[in-house]
Amino acid sequence: MKRKVILGIAIALCLGGGSFTAYKYKTFKADEAAKILSSNGLIKDVYTDKSRYNPNDTVNFKIELNNKLNKNYKGILEVYFKHLNKTIEKKEIKVSLTNNEEKTIELSWIAPQEDYQGYLVEVYAARGISVDDHRNTAVDVSSTWDKFPRYGYLVEFPEQTKEKTAEVIDKINKFHINGLQFYDWQNEHQKPVPGITDNIPRSWKDIANRDIYFHTVKDYIDAAHSKNMKAGNYNLIYGAYADYEKDGVKPEWGIYKDEKHEVQDTHNIPSGWATSSLAVFNPSNKEWQNYIYNKEKNVHKVLNFDVFHMDTLGFRGNDTYDYNGNKVNIPDTYTDFINNAKKEMGVGVVFNTVNRYGLEQVAKSDVDFLYSELWPSDFPNYYSFKETVDKGYELTGGKKNTVIAAYMNYGRANMPGEFNEHSVRLTDAAIFASGGAHLELGDTGMLAKEYFPNKNLTMPQSLVAAMRSNYDFLVAYENLLRDGLKDINNIIELEGINTSSNGTQDTVWAFAKEKKGYEVVQMVNLLGMRRPAWRDDGANYNAPTFKKDLKLDYTVKEGKVKGVYLASPDINGGKSISLKYTTKMESDGEKLHIEVPELQYWNMVYIDKE
Repeated sequence: MKRKVILGIAIALCLGGGSFTAYKYKTFKADEAAKILSSNGLIKDVYTDKSRYNPNDTVNFKIELNNKLNKNYKGILEVYFKHLNKTIEKKEIKVSLTNNEEKTIELSWIAPQEDYQGYLVEVYAARGISVDDHRNTAVDVSSTWDKFPRYGYLVEFPEQTKEKTAEVIDKINKFHINGLQFYDWQNEHQKPVPGITDNIPRSWKDIANRDIYFHTVKDYIDAAHSKNMKAGNYNLIYGAYADYEKDGVKPEWGIYKDEKHEVQDTHNIPSGWATSSLAVFNPSNKEWQNYIYNKEKNVHKVLNFDVFHMDTLGFRGNDTYDYNGNKVNIPDTYTDFINNAKKEMGVGVVFNTVNRYGLEQVAKSDVDFLYSELWPSDFPNYYSFKETVDKGYELTGGKKNTVIAAYMNYGRANMPGEFNEHSVRLTDAAIFASGGAHLELGDTGMLAKEYFPNKNLTMPQSLVAAMRSNYDFLVAYENLLRDGLKDINNIIELEGINTSSNGTQDTVWAFAKEKKGYEVVQMVNLLGMRRPAWRDDGANYNAPTFKKDLKLDYTVKEGKVKGVYLASPDINGGKSISLKYTTKMESDGEKLHIEVPELQYWNMVYIDKE
């Protein structure tokens, strides 16, 4: 039996630390929690209606209940709205369910007025001090998406109903994805929309000869907007089909491999696709700029994209010339191309610096945030992610965050199979702990290849549950992960455990950052890992060695410690836990001896200071 219970202003409301402070601390790892909740739990799911909210917006939640306790249930849902370790608000909801009954609770909350803040929402099914079930979600209160971008993708645009489109976006929304790259939605790169603006065909072929339906692209944009997600119009900044002259593109605008414009730079395309190759053009050529900007403007006349997602092909060799034989350093063309496009088109810009090629030039431009597709050839290990995020902060004076495209289990992606949960979770831990976000989730599940429609690898349900927890965590603790923190070189020690500051295999990779009022210690568990390579081409990594009862020694050089807390996506859905610690004043500051209950993949210990 299914029923829907809609709660209005009659919901009991109180402030404070909660009614079950005596509840004994117990940890549930993300994979264990998925099994518990699906098999014999009560709270099936908790999620928000949008990916992002403006200050003072109404945040709507759905709490799906499914009584698998083998008995009738009567209790209270206690809902805590928390910023870090502080309870902002609490709501209580009386519930009763017969055995095996399903019920959906709808709940609303007015977002606080402070901008760019993350919140954890904890939902407990309780009877007195007894907790029967627990599930979390998160809320991002940010007036723009580019402060804390969580970028996803769409790659399939078949003939489908609006209901199917909404279903796909609803699924992505549960991960709080606030921007979507519409990959290969266009017809030809030099002519993204076929026909004329008042007579667009019903469908067309993309570069791989897949069918693309105009109404599906449009419906996806509308559905994304309904969730406060931004829609990104994907295209190369300098690519055109081999027969480009039929569309008015001129060879004089091209990039050449020689000074006599005899060999144009091209990128080969798989056999059987719509063109044999993509010809490369000079981004600094004003006639090419004018041509491609106008083509993109035509796109925006018929499709309400918010962002121009500019792709590149990375390093094009040292011999690149314009038509007149002048040497062209392609990255030096990026800043001008980006800024002119943004001025001409009036939309946001995201720019892919492949293997950070041109990152310095792009960082000078007016991009919404930084975006780098990283490959093991140059960025092979977990520490590469932190280097990339740190470099972005350095180049932008700490103003712009970084999204990293890193394709997991790449070597297994040419045949059906499953993603390796352990390597995926460790890569996300490394990127998120470093202050970045990971382009990985979309309509087909998860990315394993640079050609996004490849969907041979699927996520096991335990990995889906872990990703939900990871993205809740990324939102809830965005202010301690990616909100202007700076590295500090304080000594970090774990008694009896090897640590490293650079992600060495078989260590706990530990580093610290700070912002006003907080110091944050990140611990990524690489114990038992045989190599520091993030991609796991064989999709065969084992889980890192699980540790319990860790002793963390850490020195705070300035400020008085008010409290020490642990938060992890692997423990209790990211709930902040107050840690026991002792202090000792030494010549270099206040030395803390902190008791950490466990470490699975990733822990964040944060110190609240006066």
